Amino acid sequence: MLASVIAPDSILAIVLQVIIILSALLLGTRYGGIGLGLISGIGLMLMVFVFGLAPGEPPVSVMLTIIAVIGCAATLQQARGLEVMMQFAEKFLRAHPERITILAPLTTWFLTVLCGTGHVVYTMFPIIEDIALKKGIRPERPMAVASTSAQMGITASPVSVATVSLASIIAENAGAIDHAYSIPQILMVAMPASLAGVILASLWSLRRGKDLDEDPAFQERMKDPEFAESIHQSTGSLMDEEFSPEAKRAVVIFLVAIASVVALGAFEFLRPLVPGDDGELSPLSMNLVIQMVMLVAGAIILLTCKADPKKIASTPVFKAGMTAVFSVFGVAWMADTFFQAHIDALESNLGSVVEAAPWALSLIHI
Repeated sequence: MLASVIAPDSILAIVLQVIIILSALLLGTRYGGIGLGLISGIGLMLMVFVFGLAPGEPPVSVMLTIIAVIGCAATLQQARGLEVMMQFAEKFLRAHPERITILAPLTTWFLTVLCGTGHVVYTMFPIIEDIALKKGIRPERPMAVASTSAQMGITASPVSVATVSLASIIAENAGAIDHAYSIPQILMVAMPASLAGVILASLWSLRRGKDLDEDPAFQERMKDPEFAESIHQSTGSLMDEEFSPEAKRAVVIFLVAIASVVALGAFEFLRPLVPGDDGELSPLSMNLVIQMVMLVAGAIILLTCKADPKKIASTPVFKAGMTAVFSVFGVAWMADTFFQAHIDALESNLGSVVEAAPWALSLIHI
């Protein structure tokens, strides 16, 4: 074991551990998804078996919350409720095709805010591409920002793990900061900040790349009759789809579940009191609340909206979401092992830097 030669908390050991983490992330990114989680396991094992670090805690609560939200969203998709939501979004975008670069990111952001995960917007990307091409707008302009804004919406969603985790952390440290903030109070800051970022990114993307009529590579491809014909054909459109009452009912059930989470987060007295680790009664954790509400909403959709339970696990939302869970499992466990081993040194060193130069906090976050 290397720990017998080099102290695990020495500068050299920390540098080597950071190199291992970065190498695992870079290599895992090449394989993506499950590969990222698997390769992160190599970094975790090296830090534990070679450097002698105590293994951290895998983010079980976070993973379970993601699974609950994904399970409900996948059931919604199987009941075709997600397509109902996408149809409304497509009608909005096709009504203003000339503003697709601005409106597409706002649409994916809003869908993520509603659903708590960016994995529900994949259906929108072919639609965004189709609208942009038919209007002569470079597709990468709206699509690049739409993909990013879908993830930015997580910070503004009342049912996302990020928002709930922040509320939980603040509540746990309420004694130190003399105040605990509810989810609606957090969203009063996070939502406009996230939305402003999406708008600024959209405005910047307006001039990304050349216009299609000035792009020689695109104009060369347009000389191919088959390619030109494919541009004028609609792809992935939901405009002409007719949805059953069950599909529309599934959307209503899902939206009621979202509203319930917001209400339970805003008014603690609505949550039952349960004994904590210290034996004192406190309101039920919002992580658990979201898990329960999403499970119940998914069950109601399953029982009343003719969703096929055998096909839920094969929906794109479920596959993408569970892949993300596995990535979180490996990456977060590896990172937690490193930070828990060096938390005191990081706090003392970085804390003094932030006190001397508060602006440096942004660099630390990066």
